[in-house]
Amino acid sequence: MGRIGAGAVWTGEEMIVWGGVSRRGTIEPVGDGAAYDPAADSWRGIAPAPSGVLGAPGAGAAWTGTTAVFWAGNSPDGPSAGGVYDPTTDSWQRMPDGPLGPREGYVSVWTGTELLIVGGTSGDGFAHPVAAAFDPRAGSWRLLPALNELGTLRPTGAVWNGERVFLAGSRYLCPEEGSACAEVSPVLLDYDPSTDDVEEIDLTRAPADEQSVSSLAPVGWTGERIALSVSEGTSSGRIVSYEPGSGRWLIGAGSGCRAEVDGYEQAAWLGDRYVVPCGTDRIQVYDVDSDVWTTIVVGRSPLSARIGSAIVWSGSDLIAWSGTVKREGNPTPNSGSAITLMH
Repeated sequence: MGRIGAGAVWTGEEMIVWGGVSRRGTIEPVGDGAAYDPAADSWRGIAPAPSGVLGAPGAGAAWTGTTAVFWAGNSPDGPSAGGVYDPTTDSWQRMPDGPLGPREGYVSVWTGTELLIVGGTSGDGFAHPVAAAFDPRAGSWRLLPALNELGTLRPTGAVWNGERVFLAGSRYLCPEEGSACAEVSPVLLDYDPSTDDVEEIDLTRAPADEQSVSSLAPVGWTGERIALSVSEGTSSGRIVSYEPGSGRWLIGAGSGCRAEVDGYEQAAWLGDRYVVPCGTDRIQVYDVDSDVWTTIVVGRSPLSARIGSAIVWSGSDLIAWSGTVKREGNPTPNSGSAITLMH
């Protein structure tokens, strides 16, 4: 059954897809999942999640090396819940409920030991506490006080560089008005989860105009630089880079291409490259180091005309499945594609 907002992880052999929201006339949160093996081009069902663990984890998914961690905020009514799935035993362990209530619009980042959940809204207000970290080995949560002091954070993305989290988004300066607040300040934060230390990075030097700087979203770590996407009205956007060591910003070339349907387009980070849709049957691949876009004809895929798909990078194949299309009822087709993009 197709869906939007499912959690997706790559295990090294399979894409595991779990949860999400199905649209077949009515909107239904789901709690089932499956694993796709691209080598065999086959699916297998996985064990159902624990009772009450369902809905759209979206960004709240990570692969630990042995297990898949999924957390769904399910704003505004809940439940907020999660579980840890072991593909070797085809079994689940439910997460303890933890300190975070229902929310949507949050981001997550895996540090190698913890899944950090940050930000989001609940109804018309901001979700509190802002952030917490889950340790799947210990089966425990902890609050992140420095991030919780930010209060009104709506994040656009987060990446881990092996030592610190780099988190971008907007702070709303009139919290009494909730998400209707019109006074907004874009932020890029440098956060150390081991010391709970947070620093704000100066965005006045970022290579983006006043309107675009609020769209900055971290998409990946190159080994030296944070790659951030920035939205532009004339194309699917461009990548700018920030070097934490030197504080230097670099601006990349624009993609110069648009997706098939405005607003229904998806991008993917491949570890050293960035992929965006181009028209109906092409993609553009951006090499961060060489600052070069390459156009490839791949046929129609969920990247060019859907949103909310389950997307993973296998190291050779970019796999995208389901999501919703721009048609009456916004259906969630049970189909996808695998695009081979070797290193």
